[in-house]
Amino acid sequence: MSHSYLMSPPPRGWRIRGGTNYKSKARPAVNPRKALEEWLRLADAIESAGGRVGVVEPSEEPLLTGLMYTANAGWLRAAGTDPVFRLANVSVVHRQAERPFLELALVAAGFRTEQSHAVWEGQADMCHLPDRLILTYGVRSTKESVEEVGDALPPGALFHAAKLREPYFHGDTCMDSLAAPRGPLWLAFPGAFASGEEYDAARVFAGGAAEVIEISEADSLAYGCNSLAVGEELLVPTGLSRRFKDAVRSAGYKLRELDFGELFGKGGGGPRCLVNELRGMSEIPAALAYRRIRPSLAGRVASYPTSSEAAGSAG
Repeated sequence: MSHSYLMSPPPRGWRIRGGTNYKSKARPAVNPRKALEEWLRLADAIESAGGRVGVVEPSEEPLLTGLMYTANAGWLRAAGTDPVFRLANVSVVHRQAERPFLELALVAAGFRTEQSHAVWEGQADMCHLPDRLILTYGVRSTKESVEEVGDALPPGALFHAAKLREPYFHGDTCMDSLAAPRGPLWLAFPGAFASGEEYDAARVFAGGAAEVIEISEADSLAYGCNSLAVGEELLVPTGLSRRFKDAVRSAGYKLRELDFGELFGKGGGGPRCLVNELRGMSEIPAALAYRRIRPSLAGRVASYPTSSEAAGSAG
């Protein structure tokens, strides 16, 4: 199975702008240099685990501070020789300029693009199980987005709509599908769903394709479900419980803990928020290849400031 991801590093002027999630709402001052270092460690970890990273360069003008949370970029609807990327239509006003910026970058790299009409925050509200899909809505993405994405799926595709509640603004904050060495897993925090009935229906649907593992509220708020599996490695944020780590290790994963003090601790996005999985794409377009761009990115670290005024989100 190929593991290809689209990522975008933080810009020099990165700061918390909108404060629209439970981590960023206090609008703390940030350290853009540390944020870039965290981002590079994640990209390096993905590549060392056998994955491939494609890079969309950051934007300083206009300043797109949320662009690096590429899970919200959209969804690679069709791979192969004619890749089609459906662009998200995000709810957060200060992030809406990301769509035309992304469109230019993706078209230049050889993708065709298509627009979303309903408010929809991309892959962050798509949980891909082995033969089925859970589409989440209710906080950022609207219920109309479920119908629109469902219409774009291949004929006969199995999908289920699940409504969430705050502070679980995307599905990838409270559920995760993992192709573990022991077999497929679905991690979920039951309390993230709008009701017990919503969770029960999602659990039954997911349980038809994967082993269900319920996690604690503390592990959900530490973004355990935002972990990223690349081969047999699971890239996780620090701060997860022993119970969580023992459960995924028993499924056959090797854990790699990464510090996301800026990107998650302040911005509100973990490993999966920072990537858009290009499912079905075996090769990254040469123009985007991280391996080619990395020396330049690493060379920028010293030029990034170590502090930035709190202004207003990164997430």
